[in-house]
Amino acid sequence: MENEMLPPQAEDRTAFDAMCRRRLQENVSALEQTLKLINADQLRQAAELLHSARRVVCMGQGSSMVLAEEAWTLFSTISPKFVFISDSHFQLNSVALMSQEDVVLFFSYSGSTRELQDVLAVSRPLGVKVILVSRFPKSPGGQLADLVLQCGSNEGPLQVGSATARIAQLFVLDLL
Repeated sequence: MENEMLPPQAEDRTAFDAMCRRRLQENVSALEQTLKLINADQLRQAAELLHSARRVVCMGQGSSMVLAEEAWTLFSTISPKFVFISDSHFQLNSVALMSQEDVVLFFSYSGSTRELQDVLAVSRPLGVKVILVSRFPKSPGGQLADLVLQCGSNEGPLQVGSATARIAQLFVLDLL
């Protein structure tokens, strides 16, 4: 029973502190990268689109869907015109019923998901504006979106959905 609450060994504490400092530096670096990458004109245009839209649908897939829900949570306290749709089929149905007065706010770190490309294929002929929050403005989605708000953080192939990438996207959301 007395072994249950032993204090960590000094070397364990040092390794733990070093790991915490590395994660902190990765997060700070992601925020700094985002600040360098974000285009002030596009951010202003995105804010104006969101403000003037009749309806804004927040979308994403996987861990980016959580960010879309966070955007909806934040903005829905300001206006009821913000909605969140998680299911990719309902996302497409919703976009098909939208008009030029509506906006899609899509979160996709890669900008290359199939769901994003499907949304863009439906939205473009209808004149629905799409704002994409992504790391890669030259991705397939970035090439077709009306505005790309670029975030920092380099995510490795085994880090899909890393907290650092989400922090960078949350920073963009906070700037909006």
